[in-house]
This record gives sequence, C-alpha cells and structure tokens, in this order.
Amino acid sequence: MDTKTMILKTALELYNSQGVNAVTSRHIAAKMGISAGNLHYHFRKTDEIIRKLYEQLAAEFDLIMAGLESIEEMSMEIFREGSVQSFELIYKYRFIFLHFVEISLRIPSIRKDYYALTQRRTTQFLAVFEQLKAKGIFRNDLPENAWETLVQQIFIVADFWLSNNELTIRLKGGNAVKHYSRVFSGIFYPYLAVVP
Repeated sequence: MDTKTMILKTALELYNSQGVNAVTSRHIAAKMGISAGNLHYHFRKTDEIIRKLYEQLAAEFDLIMAGLESIEEMSMEIFREGSVQSFELIYKYRFIFLHFVEISLRIPSIRKDYYALTQRRTTQFLAVFEQLKAKGIFRNDLPENAWETLVQQIFIVADFWLSNNELTIRLKGGNAVKHYSRVFSGIFYPYLAVVP
C-alpha cells in the first residue's frame, strides 16, 4: 500500500474513532510512524484528507447506484440489498455523517458537491421507483410529489441515522447496520402495492 493510501486509511480510522476536531495531521503521522512533513508532502492540510475521503465515499456510492440501475428485473429484495450496502458504506465513513454539517461549513466544496449529488440521486431513485411501479411492487395511485417526498425521506434517514444511533441505542458495526436497515425499510411500506 502506498503512503497516500495509507494516510487515508489511517485518517479514516482516527476520524471514525475520535472525530474530526480531535485529530490533526500530526496525530495521523504519529499513528503511521512517519513525519508530519512526509504526510504534508501528500496532503498540505487535513481538510484535503477529509475532502479525499468524501470523494472516495461518493465514488463508492456511485458504484452501488450503478449496480441498481443496471438491473433489468428490479425487485424489492434487490432494492433492500442495495440499501444494506449503502448503510454499510455509511458506517465505514461514519465520521463524515456524524460531523457532516460542520464538515460542509468547513469545506464549502463538499457542501456544493453534496447538493449536486442529491439532485443526481433524486433522478436515480425516481427511475428505480418507476421500475418498481411498472412491476406492480410499488403503488400506481399516488401523486408524483409523493415520490419526491419519499426520496427526501431516504436522504434524511440515510444521512442522519448515525446521529440517532449515537444519541440513543449506540449499536456498533453490523448490529447498527442491521437495525437501521430495518428501520429504513419501514418507510417503504405505505408505497407498496402489496405488503408482504
């Protein structure tokens, strides 16, 4: 593993365990056993590290969505599997979601990118919903704005479930993903043509 990749891996581990405010470039360098100068050769500021980790997260989400979009025979089970993959990814980069408002204020380019990403995801989700409606899995008798509301609910639950977890039941790892994936699935019941 090259130094730059190792810096990102170490930073992710430290940010996830200690938060963005407690971790400096010196902490990351010390954990790796390299000099701060060596780290700064690759990333001038810690904000550049955070930005790169955000870009990795967005790219990994793009892969999940591309996988869903490429499926010709969409089903609720496939959609649920994609949701679980998303929640695992959110947990992997949990520091971003736990500190997202602060990070977006600190690094305005992330805020701008996130807004563009939500616009793109809205189009992608609405396309998936159309597939599910066409297959008789989702209802056809709802107004169009109901589907846009559902997309907004998806963003709210997916982007902020970690905060709820931290403030309430404090589950870790797979247990957190499993529990909140079930909670997430619940928002789709009113939209199903036939409830299983």
